[in-house]
Amino acid sequence: MTVTRLIETSVLVDFLRGHSPAEQWIDSLPEGDAAISVVTAAELLAGCRNRREQKAVEDELAGYPTIWDSEATSQLALDWYRQFHLSDGVGFLDCLIGAAAYQHSLMLCTLNDKHFRPFPDIRIEQPY
Repeated sequence: MTVTRLIETSVLVDFLRGHSPAEQWIDSLPEGDAAISVVTAAELLAGCRNRREQKAVEDELAGYPTIWDSEATSQLALDWYRQFHLSDGVGFLDCLIGAAAYQHSLMLCTLNDKHFRPFPDIRIEQPY
């Protein structure tokens, strides 16, 4: 199966906290359909308070291919940041995640669609 979705941090935070809608949605995805951004991996690891939490995050992340940022993705993210951080309040890490989804033609699955709405031609899915 080809990866068609990029799961953003907010969805995986809910999943790791045992939020039922997140669990149901992730469990409904076809095998191999979803990936994560290296930024999402870093954000989830940054939220860990101890080694037990970090192990749980690492175990979950191991189930997804990681999209690594290329030079083109980084350049697009910086261009979007220049364009939208003042007018729309978007953060640079969201620009990186959005640019990765765009560059790989992936549906961006997020609970925070307002963070990504300013980006042109990005496809967004709010999973639950």
